[in-house]
Amino acid sequence: LNSINNQEKFNLDIEICISDNASTDGTEEMIDVWRNNYNFPIIYRRNSVNLGPDRNFLASVSLANGDYCWIFGSDDALAKDSLAILQTYLDSQADIYLCDRKETGCDLVEIRNPHRSWLRTDDELYVFNNNLDREIYLSRCLSIGGVFSYLSSLIVKKERWDAIDFDASYIGTSYPHVFIMMSVFNTPGCLLHYISKPLVICRGDNDSFEKKGKARRILIDFIAYLKLANDFYSKNISLKRAFEN
Repeated sequence: LNSINNQEKFNLDIEICISDNASTDGTEEMIDVWRNNYNFPIIYRRNSVNLGPDRNFLASVSLANGDYCWIFGSDDALAKDSLAILQTYLDSQADIYLCDRKETGCDLVEIRNPHRSWLRTDDELYVFNNNLDREIYLSRCLSIGGVFSYLSSLIVKKERWDAIDFDASYIGTSYPHVFIMMSVFNTPGCLLHYISKPLVICRGDNDSFEKKGKARRILIDFIAYLKLANDFYSKNISLKRAFEN
């Protein structure tokens, strides 16, 4: 929240939406403090029970009233002037904006990677009118970050998100948001604006999915993305291969 409050040189109406997953860390008590200390409205809802992370991802977006949602992980931070930089891209009215990230230690100070890129291109506006357009995009992805794995890199048009009929079989995969983003991606005429700038600071050494080991963490990715490949592209072998690669 500090990183958002410290943003300068932008002219956007913003709100912060917090879906509290029945936490016991004092979040509810801090909301009034934050509302008094920060210069933006905070929309807050506390779940009566822990819904699990997947349903809570979706619940947070449902609180939003804006044209776009920046889906932000609670451990991450905005880089300096990120909102001002994002504002310079909004004239494209893209359905999806995908930005890069900077990687730090747990203290958000030690810089481990100043620029983690998701695509092997500079800034580019993609229009997905057909499967060839999608295949070209997928061929430029450097990792699953290019296909929406990393929450804090994603800015999505709210009306596009809301229009997707969610598949509940993705609850428990750790990637329910990717199903929605891929559904938007596959919508005819979808606009995706890639911002080849690290607008987000990713906090390292804090991945809750690694508590059971790195092998288990990698397996989560494999299982989810193989499911996505089969669900979206089982009838198009070349597109499925591009997605899996």
